[in-house]
Amino acid sequence: MMFSIIVPIYNVEKYLDKCIESVINQNYEDYEIILIDDCSTDNSFQIALKYANKKKMKLIKKEKNSGLSDTRNLGIKKATGEYIIFLDSDDYIENESLKKIENIIKENGFPDIAYFGYYEEYEANDEQKKKYGYKMPPNELYSSYQFMIGELGKRNLYAAVCFGIYRRELLISNDLFFYSGLLHEDELWTPEVILSSKSIYLSDYIFYHYLRHNSSITKQQNRIKNGMDIMRICIELKKKVENVSEVKLRRYLNNHIAMLYMKGISDSELYKSEYKKNIKRVFPLQNAFFIPDILKALIFAIDINLYNFLNKKYIDIKKRR
Repeated sequence: MMFSIIVPIYNVEKYLDKCIESVINQNYEDYEIILIDDCSTDNSFQIALKYANKKKMKLIKKEKNSGLSDTRNLGIKKATGEYIIFLDSDDYIENESLKKIENIIKENGFPDIAYFGYYEEYEANDEQKKKYGYKMPPNELYSSYQFMIGELGKRNLYAAVCFGIYRRELLISNDLFFYSGLLHEDELWTPEVILSSKSIYLSDYIFYHYLRHNSSITKQQNRIKNGMDIMRICIELKKKVENVSEVKLRRYLNNHIAMLYMKGISDSELYKSEYKKNIKRVFPLQNAFFIPDILKALIFAIDINLYNFLNKKYIDIKKRR
């Protein structure tokens, strides 16, 4: 089974060697690494160039910087493997993980998607935590509908793409590419991919090391753009959800959109900016389904400042538990 490992690169000279070597040191032969430099301004491309002559390596230098979505899309188009793994260039994978993933995939009928756990690491203090994005019972095979109902019913749908692997044919045949120019592009891509899939396997195996640091390529200091892009994503998701025939799933997805909309605006503090006129205050209330979320949406519609205050208090309480 061949894996295509897509590694977008942008100004990660401090981390890139460790990322690439975590793959080439695997006890596994059937893979390719697609390194794509998005016009780095540091020494990242020179570091990647050291590995360019290795037989499993494809190195691409883009002519102009166009962001993470375009870089991943290029990787999907260049990939030839049966399954795709997205590996951010400041992260790395476990030793011997590709062989273990291959066994998991084969033993569970070659699902369209397999989700795994991950280690969340904090560069500042070397802290490391085991985490799982999903809440459904692990080591089980689910249909797309079962997975969506189960996760959304628990008011959860973790969007980060790097903690899963994806059958390439699923992406290509359904034209599942990332929306260019958006921050938080995973929030739009992941629901689309899940809805297009037939089978999803949840594994309790952990292979991905996700490094949290201030210079991550997925970080963005422009909080206003964060909020504006989340609003755009919610509107796009709403259009796609209208085509979902199952009533229960459509209601659950709409609730997810409502919660994502409120969270995006609260986290970015968009309501404090000149762009607050763009906020559709009743949009969450029109889409919320679960009673606790309807109440949140009602507060949001009446007074966004009050919603933000209560939301932050709730988050603080959860952290102290």
